[in-house]
Amino acid sequence: MSVTQQNKSDLILYAALEQFAENGFHSSPVSQLASLAGVGVGSIYRYFKDKDELIHAVFTMVDDALQKAITASMNPELSGRSEFIQLVTSLIQYLDKHPQEFKFLEQYYSSPYGADKKRAKFLCEGRGGSSNPFVDLFFGNKAKSLKDLPLPLYLAMTFGPIIFLLRDSLSGLVTLDEALIQQTAEASWNAIKAEN
Repeated sequence: MSVTQQNKSDLILYAALEQFAENGFHSSPVSQLASLAGVGVGSIYRYFKDKDELIHAVFTMVDDALQKAITASMNPELSGRSEFIQLVTSLIQYLDKHPQEFKFLEQYYSSPYGADKKRAKFLCEGRGGSSNPFVDLFFGNKAKSLKDLPLPLYLAMTFGPIIFLLRDSLSGLVTLDEALIQQTAEASWNAIKAEN
């Protein structure tokens, strides 16, 4: 793909991210996406078979950037608790700085588009050795520091508080600072850690 083609594809992806995050999948016609990207409607179909493929491509772009951000400073020598706190803290900080990505991911995972991805990413991946650092933590070598819970419960206790905190931050109900982020990570850890 030439540089010009790559740039046009990126323009479409970023315009789609903005539009989907603000208006939702169904209220974002391809003509509007093309206008926002500064390309013709035909250009979108040159790079993406249909709107569904574009939605999945935006997910891949957003998820790849998120995974890189939260795993960039991971240290395998950390205890289970410290690794969990670091992952949650990195996740909240990244999504707080990237509200469009948060809105898009929340919508994606709550829609039929994301059901299969969610299942593959969290519920059906092998226990440990997966491509997801949270799943690795829940079922890897450090799992002994956790309660014996089914994966959906780990996910609810971890991501539920994060989602509600970020929603409240976006709506102006709370102001995120390092102390609140740390308290959220600690509270989530306390919900899943094994009792001593």
